[in-house]
Amino acid sequence: MGMHWLKTELEDNCFKYIRPDKCEMLDKKVKGSEAERKQYEETVVGMLVDQMKEAGVGGASNSTLLVTGRTKGLYSIYTKMRRQDIDFDDVHDVIAFRIIVDDVASCYQALGVVHSHYKPIPGKIKDYIALPKPNGYRSLHTTIIGPKGKLEIQIRTSDMNEVAESGIAAHWMYKQGGGKNPKDAIRFAWLKELVQEVRRQSDPKEFVESVKEDLFQKEVFVFSPKGDLYALARGSSVLDFAFKVHSDVGSHCVGAKVNGKQVSIKHLVQNGDTVEIKSDYSNQSPKREWLKYVRTSKAKNRIRSWLKRQEKERSIDVGKKMVEQGLKKYSRSEEAGKKEYQRKMSHLLTSFKLKDEAGLLTALGYGQMKLDSVMVELFGQAVVNTQGKQNRREKDDQFVLAAKHSIHPDVSHQSPSNFGKSGILIGQERNMLLQFCKNCNPLMGESISGVISQGLGVKVHRSGCKYLVEADVERIVDVQWDENATTRRRPVQLQVLCEDTPGVLANMSRAISSLGINIGNVNLRRLSNGRGLARLEVMLETLEDLDRVMTHLRNEEGILSVSRR
Repeated sequence: MGMHWLKTELEDNCFKYIRPDKCEMLDKKVKGSEAERKQYEETVVGMLVDQMKEAGVGGASNSTLLVTGRTKGLYSIYTKMRRQDIDFDDVHDVIAFRIIVDDVASCYQALGVVHSHYKPIPGKIKDYIALPKPNGYRSLHTTIIGPKGKLEIQIRTSDMNEVAESGIAAHWMYKQGGGKNPKDAIRFAWLKELVQEVRRQSDPKEFVESVKEDLFQKEVFVFSPKGDLYALARGSSVLDFAFKVHSDVGSHCVGAKVNGKQVSIKHLVQNGDTVEIKSDYSNQSPKREWLKYVRTSKAKNRIRSWLKRQEKERSIDVGKKMVEQGLKKYSRSEEAGKKEYQRKMSHLLTSFKLKDEAGLLTALGYGQMKLDSVMVELFGQAVVNTQGKQNRREKDDQFVLAAKHSIHPDVSHQSPSNFGKSGILIGQERNMLLQFCKNCNPLMGESISGVISQGLGVKVHRSGCKYLVEADVERIVDVQWDENATTRRRPVQLQVLCEDTPGVLANMSRAISSLGINIGNVNLRRLSNGRGLARLEVMLETLEDLDRVMTHLRNEEGILSVSRR
């Protein structure tokens, strides 16, 4: 996209304010050795130019041959020092060198010349010309043992350099000559897919994370049965490959053959694998657990989009049933209520700042809006207060009775200590058997609702919990926190994205322990981009506790983001 310069500038500017001491120290060291660095740069550039000309790289004219050196950004140097736990004096590739030649053949010729004069480091040779990155980036990368240690060299054509520096669109706009180039279609395929992702994503942060995953992760290359080559993030599964081929193929994937052997959708692909996807368009569809099996942003986004559509459809159905119940309760007749609802639809949408009726029903179904608020706009506050109060009292009594009758005989004989200490009121009842949803784990202070479960009493959910949205609306009961009750600690799952550096886990533990909060469980996983992903279980009582924990974690060094799972 031609934005690497912006990324470097933003990183260095942020580095200046977030780690001013480290930034100032590195700036002084880089500038302090500037004269020596400049001399070193000129020496290496001169040597490479002479070696290329001597070998006749690009033919006799050497018309496009250009060798340059550039100093890495301060933040890039800092992250390398932290990642490898080394001092500034041990960073030998502060300057990276670039060789620009006429054509692709000359790129490989130049690589051979470099390796004939200097010893290459195994595993550090990358061929992005034969195997371009998903964003269209092409170049040869090698790291060698140069005159003063390790040296990074990039080799590319002027066309490749223009795309890398200015972006795909800029290259297309400014290139000379008319007519369509077939290579442009390949270059624009990734850009087109990126634009489509922007339109699909409703959460900007989610979109940024998906783009970062695409741009900065290491890759594996696999083949389709027809010999087509696909680049995937290292650690990708068969399911990732299926979504890479096509969204419909991924959505209906039931398994695959890898190198002729039958495997499940969880199987991780390796470099050089040939993968044949098996699909069932009649019975298979994306499932929430699939998110555990995929690595690539495309697969994650497609699965989430499908799940969100399904949840939205269910929430609309719930919202419809809630409106029907409200109209029956507050209007003279069901028919009259429906007419009033349709007549005042425009007023309702304006009042709640919604685009259409589907948005209204979705908000009701998700628990983002109270039914009584809609009824007040339709029939007035007086009607809701007078007519609704009696209905609500009767309904609460019915719910309490239904909840008591729903308790299984084996459960109803439990010790009284299991009742009435949960801090929840149903109507005016305290001595009820309750359970808290383990998926959403509501905390004191959060908006909640209850669902009557056959044989288990009432299960309490956070508003918006997927299980609440899926529940039968006839079994949903209004519940509220009992402010006079003693709160209990419940497990809450947190997800922390952090730098993969020594001591970061200790920092997290110290931040949480300093608040007097226990950590129930910790799982730490190393990501491929030099970062770590920690999943923590903390024991909390209230929403205020959660806010304090997340704030303390975000203030710790090395913590990039904190979210509730």
